[in-house]
Amino acid sequence: MKIYGLFAAKFAGVWLALIIGQIAGGVIGQMVAHAATPAFKQDGPFDLMTAVILSSGLYGLVLSAVASQMRQGFWGRMAVAFLLLYVLESGLSEVEAIYFNTYLHMSNSLLFSMAIGAVIKAAIAGLVCALLWRGTGDPAERFSGLVWKIPLISLLYVVFYFGAGALIAWQSADVRAYYAQGFDIDQKQLALLQVGRGLIWALLAWLSVASLTGGTWRRALLTGLAFSILMALPLLYPNPLMPWPVRSVHLVEVGVSNFLFGIVAALILLRGVGAKRDHGAPHLTTSPRS
Repeated sequence: MKIYGLFAAKFAGVWLALIIGQIAGGVIGQMVAHAATPAFKQDGPFDLMTAVILSSGLYGLVLSAVASQMRQGFWGRMAVAFLLLYVLESGLSEVEAIYFNTYLHMSNSLLFSMAIGAVIKAAIAGLVCALLWRGTGDPAERFSGLVWKIPLISLLYVVFYFGAGALIAWQSADVRAYYAQGFDIDQKQLALLQVGRGLIWALLAWLSVASLTGGTWRRALLTGLAFSILMALPLLYPNPLMPWPVRSVHLVEVGVSNFLFGIVAALILLRGVGAKRDHGAPHLTTSPRS
């Protein structure tokens, strides 16, 4: 039971770090970018602070599960945790926000402020994850076939993206009505954008499975959970640009499709990895080590 108590204590530390990072990042981002504070009027089940606390707790649980299985030294653990959180929670969404800004009309200062805030939050969380968990010390594995696996996963992401949009999001009348309000989106350009984003997703999947220890399915499930939770939960936040009935559908769409995509991507990448892996229970380490 002691090992689970230690895990819970470390998880609480990551949870607190994420809340502090969210607040500090928001304040510093607005100061540096001279951006006006957005009007966050509650339009869903949670107000802004409740959404921050809830999402930070779920982020913390996922990051704690991932960090406890990392093989790298201190700086490697910090870098992986930072990249997973920043790119999944903010970076990939910022790419789409810039593309769709013709319709969203967000100021450059606001976009810059959001990027700075996300970097600060991810840096604080990555540092705390690296401090609280030590690397397992397992040797790095050799991944074969990356020359075809990475392009394949990039294209698979496009399939998941448009497939989930058609099968989940577009089934909602609220979603169809929202995007009918002047969103004249060029589908060919959007597909090309998603191919580029798919390459980033593929590289993130490789980073995740290469950093984790354990059996194939454990690593695939952790990758799927990270892809799902870290990407979807910002939709819980009040958003003056997208009403809750639309966000709630996208929450399901992104959560389900990213989870499945993460598992499939991990299984593809781990095919042919011959190094011996531990299929036992997670090693929840108890003290930091670089």
